[in-house]
Amino acid sequence: MNVRFVVHMLSLVVVAIGAGILASAGVTAIYGDPDLLALLVSGGGALAVGVPAFALTRPRGRTLIGYKEGFIVVGASWIVAAVVGAVPYVIYGLFPPVDALFETMSGFTTTGASVLVDYDQPRGILFWRSLTHWYGGMGIIVLFLAILPPLGGGAIRLFSAESPGPVSERLTPKIKDTAKGLWYVYVGISAAEAFALLLAGMPLYEAVTHTFGTMATGGFSPLSASIAAYDDPLIEGIITFFMLMAGANFALYFAFLNGQRRRLYRDPELRLYLIIVGSSIALVTISLMLAKSHSGVLNAFREAAFQVVSIQTTTGYVSADFDRWNTFAKTVLVVLMFVGGCAGSTAGGIKVVRIMVLSKNARRDLTRQVHPQAVLPLKAAGRIIPEHIRTTVLGFFFIYMITFAAGTLLLATSNVSIVTAATAVAATLNNIGPGLELVGATQNYAFIHPGGKLVLVALMVLGRLELFAIMVPFTRGFWRH
Repeated sequence: MNVRFVVHMLSLVVVAIGAGILASAGVTAIYGDPDLLALLVSGGGALAVGVPAFALTRPRGRTLIGYKEGFIVVGASWIVAAVVGAVPYVIYGLFPPVDALFETMSGFTTTGASVLVDYDQPRGILFWRSLTHWYGGMGIIVLFLAILPPLGGGAIRLFSAESPGPVSERLTPKIKDTAKGLWYVYVGISAAEAFALLLAGMPLYEAVTHTFGTMATGGFSPLSASIAAYDDPLIEGIITFFMLMAGANFALYFAFLNGQRRRLYRDPELRLYLIIVGSSIALVTISLMLAKSHSGVLNAFREAAFQVVSIQTTTGYVSADFDRWNTFAKTVLVVLMFVGGCAGSTAGGIKVVRIMVLSKNARRDLTRQVHPQAVLPLKAAGRIIPEHIRTTVLGFFFIYMITFAAGTLLLATSNVSIVTAATAVAATLNNIGPGLELVGATQNYAFIHPGGKLVLVALMVLGRLELFAIMVPFTRGFWRH
């Protein structure tokens, strides 16, 4: 294995985190808050370690990257990012080490689960908290591929290991250009949302931090009541629209901007994604009206639309306490936690494309019970789904369900209710944030014991890297080959 390259990439992670912390120090300097020293020490220390390591491990000649380097770099990068990113919290005294790691991993993996109780904190430290979302949304490694010199054929291994979905799409002949294009789209849509929120009357600081949480489908807010603090239909509508955009495949936006507009209209995953969102909003709205818990249709629709989009896209912002809703409405939200957004989005969950493949596979197996000799290829948008994609999706789903069950059992040892344990695991594994009961919309994860928090931290990174990138290095075959 090319250890030099692995260390080189990890040192770049440290540099990037240090730069982000120093940017947050700039924010706190503007407002004159007391966390400036903690941020300067943390950011400066990260650069003091990362810059020399990056320079000393610069690749000599052609860099050869195999699958081992790809998996190790991606998995280790997220762990290193969380550890280094937690330092400001510890130095400032906001969290003890385990809580700091939980909060930071939740940020980078765009989970949005929090242990923060007192939101009366300096703006710089809260800005860093939100910035971790934005870093993690499009992906740390994808960012590096966009700015580093070309890495040759090995770049696709890094891109594939971090990109969400059963298959990573190369949008241009060079992976570097694909990564750069995706980040351009990400930055452009983020700027559009921040501008829209400013026009809606949101202060600049809050517009930027809420944009970080929306586009990364993360959900961290500098306000304890989240979006409910505004009680403004216009702000909720803007954030709902951009959450919906963030839950779709960014490759489609890239293609649309490059003149391939038919791809956006004909994409079967996007159509199914919008159908699920639309039908779920309708069902929840009707349910809320029948339960007579809302004063009118528009009020019920407003709350249903925001919460449904927030949960399906795994953002986790809240404009209402959905834990008070009727059982049917809450059940719809729990189902959406597992569905998630589209492949190639910043959303978590199983992904709509996998749900589509699983449903087509189930329908084919049912048909074969009647016609055993029939040749029934799986198709989507008129194209045959390759066999290796089908088997990968089936394997992913099996491992996913085992991971969910194991996580729920481990968290249940802390003697919380089954609803709390199961939804906490679902919310962290699917990178959502809020669950039900003790981890509901107006609650947080501070009460969970340190061991349980570490379990949830592991689930966050497993969910963000979609199991394989973390699990494969722990197999015997990975090291024997």
